[in-house]
Amino acid sequence: MARIAYIDHSFHKKTLSTSFLPEMLHRHGHVVEYFWDESWAGGAAVSWEGVENHDVVIMFQAYSPILERYYRTLHPNVIFIPMLDQFGVWQGPLFNLARFWEPFQGSKVISFSNAVHAISVGAGIASHHCRYYQPVAERDLSDMQGLHGFFWLRREDQIPWKTIRSLIAGSNFDSFHIHLASDPGSPEPVLPSEEDIKRYRITTSTWFQDKVELYGVLEKANVFFASRMEEGIGQSFLEALARGQCVVAPNNGTMNEYILHGMNGLLYESTDPQPLNFYNVQALGSAGRQSVSLGQRAWQEGEERLVRYIVTPSEHLYVGKYVHQSVSPTFCSRIESHLRYVARRNSIARRAFSFLRR
Repeated sequence: MARIAYIDHSFHKKTLSTSFLPEMLHRHGHVVEYFWDESWAGGAAVSWEGVENHDVVIMFQAYSPILERYYRTLHPNVIFIPMLDQFGVWQGPLFNLARFWEPFQGSKVISFSNAVHAISVGAGIASHHCRYYQPVAERDLSDMQGLHGFFWLRREDQIPWKTIRSLIAGSNFDSFHIHLASDPGSPEPVLPSEEDIKRYRITTSTWFQDKVELYGVLEKANVFFASRMEEGIGQSFLEALARGQCVVAPNNGTMNEYILHGMNGLLYESTDPQPLNFYNVQALGSAGRQSVSLGQRAWQEGEERLVRYIVTPSEHLYVGKYVHQSVSPTFCSRIESHLRYVARRNSIARRAFSFLRR
């Protein structure tokens, strides 16, 4: 049994979108203690002193700041779980991430995205890639007749109503619901025109006190429009797939890691949204629900391997591959001896070495 410190972004206290991992660890007999990071909202980060005595330290998106250069010098088993959307890959070429990844050299990463897995391994860090799926919902909406849309307008600066309007142009929706609850820091949403409201039979809602009320509105739709350009895991569109709704999403991660366009959902290019064909949303919704059923089985079958990865000390994963080591005095003396040798044979190197020795 391991004592595990679980550092998480405090926004997840509301959404509970990351609780599946601690629940899995509990099922396997481990003790998980939550530590909530409030630094994103101007509060306090989780102090390293509060978690360092646990057997495992898991940092989900948020992390505990340290004064040392590497986490590996402070603890033998630190795991970082980055989210793809924190990098903003969809906006274009990545900036140099070397400084970001440096503290995690010699530690471990859990990647819930193919892209994050590639980035982590490319940075020389051990990564375990897994794809999370929820159980399929009890109610199957894939046989709903007609076209009934749902869109949560969360980020006006990412996917506004005008993008959705471009996608559905030429299609006759029997109903369309827009949920108006913006993410913190998002610009004020631009609402549909009176003409659009009449044409697509649009209804709206704001924040619900009870999530059951939101689900009541969601389950009246068979076409679900993803609300963000990129997702860390993507719990909202995964839930839609599990309900049998046809998911419409930008051709970005993690949506395009779960959805094959025209097979189990619809993807579009966010830089040039064009009208989509919704003629077979029932078949797409059914295929999406089936992909969740198969994916959830694979997730369950991979549980033991993931738990084993979590409790295994980090250094075991680097044996025979790449050794992350501190620079030892012996190593420094060897470098100095080599520099002396070079300096004796090269006047420019000799002057440079002499300057460095001052």
